[in-house]
Amino acid sequence: MSIQIYVILQLQYTINRNMFIQKTKEVFIFNLLYKWKYLIAIVKAFLLFDNTKASTKSITYVAREADKSWIFGAKIRRLSKFSDLKAKPYFHAKLRNLPKTDAYFFIFPNYFCRALRHNPFILKRKNIVMYTHQHWTNSYSKTHICWCLNKVDKVICLNSTTKKQLIEIGVKSEKIEVIHIASSPDMFYEHERNSGSAGFCCAYSERKNPHLIFNIIKNMPEKHFYIIGVLWENFEKFNELTSLPNFTYIGNADYSEYPNLYNKIDTFISASYLEGGPVPLLEAMFSNCFPITSKTGFCEDIIKHGSNGFLFETNAKAEEVIQLIKQADKINTNTRESVLPYSWENCSKKIDELFLSI
Repeated sequence: MSIQIYVILQLQYTINRNMFIQKTKEVFIFNLLYKWKYLIAIVKAFLLFDNTKASTKSITYVAREADKSWIFGAKIRRLSKFSDLKAKPYFHAKLRNLPKTDAYFFIFPNYFCRALRHNPFILKRKNIVMYTHQHWTNSYSKTHICWCLNKVDKVICLNSTTKKQLIEIGVKSEKIEVIHIASSPDMFYEHERNSGSAGFCCAYSERKNPHLIFNIIKNMPEKHFYIIGVLWENFEKFNELTSLPNFTYIGNADYSEYPNLYNKIDTFISASYLEGGPVPLLEAMFSNCFPITSKTGFCEDIIKHGSNGFLFETNAKAEEVIQLIKQADKINTNTRESVLPYSWENCSKKIDELFLSI
């Protein structure tokens, strides 16, 4: 056996071993700390509550209290507003005491998991969960989330790639529907691109590719950049970033301020390794910002490269993105017109139809 083949086999063995250990750990934690709680909830639902899935006249859109001023809160308020059914948003810090309605829409998988443990009766109602992208933790692992998603009626994901990923981890394919999330063409108004500035709208995390963002800003001193978001104080190069003369950080802005903030930006950039959307892409395009995004989430569905935006690989270098930014300054395309179908009203109607089809 050659050394190369031996090394490859050893590497494969190590990978398989680590995957087995991780899976075993996930299953152990889930069974020990959580599964028994769900089984109790299932028994309570069976013994104490009647099945009311025959009709759908009312929907509760569920999020946490902390989401009220964030994008999750905005999403459920707008989706419930445009529903043709009797729909309303509900916020609770611990997702307890859900109001009794015919159906429930959970904006994040973990919220359904927690709500099920505290509100067993929802198993006798219709449930739809939105899944944007993978976000595994020790508590809410792949095993945990998959088990819970198989207890809902439908899972909405934002692109076909995410659907495939859910099927691979064990979510039943018949439960999954692809619906592109939306934004508000009324809230985000069109502006003329004349500031010359570029910007990002995202919370800090490694998934957002912060080092690429930093390198782009640092290596384009002639252009002013904004980051609209939260938690960037946790970035290891935050002090160096904020010391750059061509950079402004707009942290913890209320979501109601976002339309005016996009007005400062001509070119919108999303550099993420992984996204379900991103929703800020739609917000920016409704505002007539020219988008330059990595090939993740629904970006390739929304952007036609060279027409209403530019796309780049998730492993692109700063120099490649900088060249696209320079090209964007020469383009006058109205990007708003290309995303008008992606409104909250249209998205809400699709969700109504999905509930009524269950």
